[in-house]
Amino acid sequence: MDLMLNVFLAIVETFLAFGLGALAMRYQFLQPGDLPRLGRLTLDLMFPLMVFSSITRNFDPSRLNDLWLMPVLGFALMAFGALAGFGLRRGMRGRTPARLATFHHFCAVNNYVFLPLIVLDKIWGEHYVSLLLLMNVGSTIGFWTIGVLTLGGSGLSQSIKNIFSINLLAVAAALFVSFLGLPIPTVLANTARSIGDASVPVMLLLIGAAIYNSAGKIFHYKFDVFYLSAVRLVLLPLLIVLALKLLPLPREVYEVTFVVALMPVSSSSVLITQRYGGCTDFAGQAIVVTTVLSLFSIPLMLNLL
Repeated sequence: MDLMLNVFLAIVETFLAFGLGALAMRYQFLQPGDLPRLGRLTLDLMFPLMVFSSITRNFDPSRLNDLWLMPVLGFALMAFGALAGFGLRRGMRGRTPARLATFHHFCAVNNYVFLPLIVLDKIWGEHYVSLLLLMNVGSTIGFWTIGVLTLGGSGLSQSIKNIFSINLLAVAAALFVSFLGLPIPTVLANTARSIGDASVPVMLLLIGAAIYNSAGKIFHYKFDVFYLSAVRLVLLPLLIVLALKLLPLPREVYEVTFVVALMPVSSSSVLITQRYGGCTDFAGQAIVVTTVLSLFSIPLMLNLL
């Protein structure tokens, strides 16, 4: 019951932020034309600072010999989902290139930070949270390579160009600093952290505004969004747990990886589809439906641990 309550409260917190973004659009604090510019500000300036700050604070190269599996598994989850997506996208009824690409993106990328952090902290505590943060190094690399590639953009050449983004540069810079043990001046570290931390609430407000814009289409293609929910919340986690059980993983590594696999689609997907291609309406629909359904699916699927 405590777990379900905490998952519920995390989802309520997310939807409250969405609601404020919708109100900002409703009362014209934001205009539809503002979203692409503010989305770019968030994805190309604030997000890279968050990525850099998070990795340099939480990645300890001295522990790599013991915990190298965590970032590898973070990347592997996205690779596995992307590979499965090639076959699973055949079940979609809305078969426009943008909707298929967005579905494929959701097979690869889910909410791999916010919700699993809450679930792991409430069940097992701080040690498991530290493992999640280490896993996020691989997840972040997967997000800005595999996740962007699945959206397709304007073709293969544009997809490859999108991969080499400022966010991937931030990952590379953070790993370079961490492995060499280079000191970061406190004022720079604090600035990166404060602006980076602000990216999440700003992102949630913009997502709420974008969902408000597409509210009239939120119930279009109901089959596709419930098909995606079944794939993202049930089918892929079952396939992943079967694969994990075949590997000689430490118990804590197995548990963290499985919890991450249970999560709904990424809340940032509305902004990502605006920036790199895909169907923004379907992304907004998927965020709402899969996040609400995860309130029930996460506690049920945890029984498989």
